[in-house]
Amino acid sequence: MKILVVGGCGYVGSMLCPHLLTEKHTVTAFDSMLFGDGGLPLENARMHIVKGDIRDREAVEKVLKGQDAVIYLAGITNNDICDKPEAIFVNTTAFPTFIAAAKQAGVRRFVLASSVAAYGSSTEDATEDKKLYPTTKYAQGKHFCETWTWLMKSSTFCVTITRSASVCGVSSRMRFDTTVNKMVHDACKTGVITVNGGEQKRSHISIQDICRAYKQLMILP
Repeated sequence: MKILVVGGCGYVGSMLCPHLLTEKHTVTAFDSMLFGDGGLPLENARMHIVKGDIRDREAVEKVLKGQDAVIYLAGITNNDICDKPEAIFVNTTAFPTFIAAAKQAGVRRFVLASSVAAYGSSTEDATEDKKLYPTTKYAQGKHFCETWTWLMKSSTFCVTITRSASVCGVSSRMRFDTTVNKMVHDACKTGVITVNGGEQKRSHISIQDICRAYKQLMILP
């Protein structure tokens, strides 16, 4: 299968692409590469990187040609940046054009990486049936993309939405701003872990587990 990983050089994408290669898929990472190539295994003939921007319609249409599936990981996650116009464009405005182009290009499977942030804060544990109540710009962007994904669903365009917990673990494009990663970093560097609050709950998932989940989605009928 030919799989396009949008945001393939990022924190999750740089670990997901090698997972997909183990299943003999041909993988293309589409990424702005602001932080480099994520250490992707370019010596593998089935691994390709295309530097591009999801806001560039011509580049999007070109990279979608011939792809069987798309795993959409793109997005700006930092809440302080998500209020800025360029972040809003990336997280919301550009998405309807992208998913419409994917469907038009004949992509058969589209996986959107959403987030548990779309549920908002709650005193109760969230289930898939819980109504979404996003409270941050990042979460509102995910809700927006989910809505468009369901609207585009058809018998020939299979869509899946994953509402992932906060991802943690080692990546070749490492991040230290996520909760668990920051705690481990601080513990190793300073010997001190700072906890904001302490009574709240927050869900987390290993980066290896989320990559295995995405890989599994590529073999479903």
